[in-house]
Amino acid sequence: MVRYLLLLPFALLIAIGASSLFLMIASVVDPVMAVLTGDTLLVGFQAFVDEVFSAEDPGPIVRSAFETVGRIVFTLLVFPPLLVTLISEVIRARSALWYAGATGALTAAIPWILRGSARGGSPAELHVSLVLFLTGAVAGLIVWAIAGRDSRRSPASTLPTSPGS
Repeated sequence: MVRYLLLLPFALLIAIGASSLFLMIASVVDPVMAVLTGDTLLVGFQAFVDEVFSAEDPGPIVRSAFETVGRIVFTLLVFPPLLVTLISEVIRARSALWYAGATGALTAAIPWILRGSARGGSPAELHVSLVLFLTGAVAGLIVWAIAGRDSRRSPASTLPTSPGS
């Protein structure tokens, strides 16, 4: 019971923080991600400032911007490790390869699923997908390292046995 109330939420919290840090570092160090992140932030910030200064009441615009950023963060950084952890608990999958691979694949697939187009990706899009895969894999490995690898042992197997039993 402690596993479900404390260990898994703690593992997910640490994994989400680690994958966020990885994505932030990759967005600065990797040239393709740096251009994408810089252009996105510049255009987004300019559009946001234009909307705020042109509106009489900027409150709804600011609220909407925070909700949108929250949805993006949840979709890319919170949802994949959460879903893979829940599935892992149901099917009792305990492999590090499962945690890292499934979380990475789901994280990398989310932009493709949301786009809904059947066309192939450009090299830059595939590069971003690789970075997102690695981001998810980091989260999956962290969850596995904290909560997944020692969960094979049942509580009965950890109890000391008496010599007469």
